[in-house]
Amino acid sequence: MTHKPSCRVIFVRHGQTEWSKSGQYTSTTNLDLTPFGVKQMRATGKSLIGHDPLNMINPKNITHVFTSPRSRAILTTQALLEHIHQELTAPVLLDDDLAEWRYGEYEGMKTDEIRKSRKDRGIDAPDHRWTIWEDGCEGGEDYKDVTKRLDRFISRILEIHGKYLKESEPSDILVVAHGHILRCLVARWVHRELNKDPQLILDAGGVGVLSYQHNNIEEPAIYLAGAFTIPVHEMGEDV
Repeated sequence: MTHKPSCRVIFVRHGQTEWSKSGQYTSTTNLDLTPFGVKQMRATGKSLIGHDPLNMINPKNITHVFTSPRSRAILTTQALLEHIHQELTAPVLLDDDLAEWRYGEYEGMKTDEIRKSRKDRGIDAPDHRWTIWEDGCEGGEDYKDVTKRLDRFISRILEIHGKYLKESEPSDILVVAHGHILRCLVARWVHRELNKDPQLILDAGGVGVLSYQHNNIEEPAIYLAGAFTIPVHEMGEDV
């Protein structure tokens, strides 16, 4: 049986910044990557993309690259693709729909600080525990706003992948963005509402994959296989 080429979305959270280290909410603030963040994403790119059979992505299968317009995402994209930039033919597109959840008045704050501020100002009852999913952000976005723009982005992805699946051609779409918006992307990919915590974790520099069951555009799925294929060497009786 001939293996049918797959279509995938490989998403990457931007590399480390000073605020990702400290846990501060970062949306519109433009921060550079830390020196570690740059090194981190260059190493990730070389492990993730290449011509070795152990690389997850073959450069020739990358059909589109979408990135948030924030500088930390752009710098991450550049670091990821640095080693293959001369052979990459896919367009690299800035997409406002991939910008981080707009935190409004909570920009630069930490979760505990937000919760304390809201209770001190009488916004939340003493027994209410603020979450971005249920309560949104003062002066920023709520889950309905984020749902609207992510569904719009997903529609563009499905249109692209539909064409490649029809022609039985591979299509890897690389998406580089941020912690909250990418977790929301995963949830909306499988039609989950965003008014509840999707209970997903994505560290700075983290990688994940979205695809389709049975190569069917009508069956979007979270790809649970590891993002990297690791060579395994036998060590005694166990591996």
